[in-house]
Amino acid sequence: MAAKQKAFRSPKYLKWVKSLPCCMCFGNADDPHHIKGVGHLSGGSMTAPDNFVMPMCRNCHAEMHRNPELWPDQWEYVARTLAQAISEGVEV
Repeated sequence: MAAKQKAFRSPKYLKWVKSLPCCMCFGNADDPHHIKGVGHLSGGSMTAPDNFVMPMCRNCHAEMHRNPELWPDQWEYVARTLAQAISEGVEV
């Protein structure tokens, strides 16, 4: 059996994500959200890798965790965040 791979972590990338507006309300995104409820990327006590994070304010972050109906939107938010990072030359 293969060893469990460590999740990608980047404090520098998370700091950049915090500089973006919240992907839901467009307020200050001081609380990045790691994608949730997606197979092997997250679940239980696991946190998804930092490249699967999106900018969120504290209120929207809490709402995302409370409301699984919002979870399908996470893919679009992650894609937009990664696209912006690539266009700005941010290391992911």
